[in-house]
Amino acid sequence: MKLLVSCFLLILLAVSVQSCGDNSIKEGKIVYAIDYPNHKDNFFLYSILPKEMDLNFKDGKMQSVINKANLKNALLVDCNTKQVGAYFQYGSESFNVQLNQRDIKAMLADQKKYKIKFVDEKKEIAGFDAKKAIATCVTDKSDKIELWYTEEIQMKNSNWYNPFKEVPGVLLVYAIDRYGIRMEFKAKTFEDVSVSDEQLELPKTGLKIPYTDYNNKLNDLFKSFE
Repeated sequence: MKLLVSCFLLILLAVSVQSCGDNSIKEGKIVYAIDYPNHKDNFFLYSILPKEMDLNFKDGKMQSVINKANLKNALLVDCNTKQVGAYFQYGSESFNVQLNQRDIKAMLADQKKYKIKFVDEKKEIAGFDAKKAIATCVTDKSDKIELWYTEEIQMKNSNWYNPFKEVPGVLLVYAIDRYGIRMEFKAKTFEDVSVSDEQLELPKTGLKIPYTDYNNKLNDLFKSFE
């Protein structure tokens, strides 16, 4: 009888562990609010900058998409193969770029360097259990970014391409600097939806250009708004 009870408990434990593994989220869409804390005094620029981003993810791939009137920017990141693609459309112009290994190294080298400190704080963000970390810029100690991330999404190396690669989960609250503008992101909703393969591909349209040209075009565009 004791042996039977022991076997039954072992089976329950195995089912419990398997269920916990199956509860991890494998695909869906997170909607982020975007803010620009250093440009609120520039009414024109602040008014035209996008205020929302969609992040579709599945099978270790992520596509972030920003739409605002006649502007569209998409970034496709494969966390399995560590590949990156980008698409940009503004008005009648559209550009498509696939980063090679040299481009990716240049992109990573161009980012600010941060020291990550993990903090024993937790809260719920967009329905996820989130953990906190603080990123401090190596060259400017006053530049601190509050990070919140979740490990409930099944995705390895989700931050390999950004300045916070040490963070072991999908970022829900963070900030980055691009083209002279600090952008703050905060997850506001999660949609438990199926993500098609097409949603994890870049648009087929657009002139294919090198990464350096793509970078220069976006840099020149944001400078023209200042």
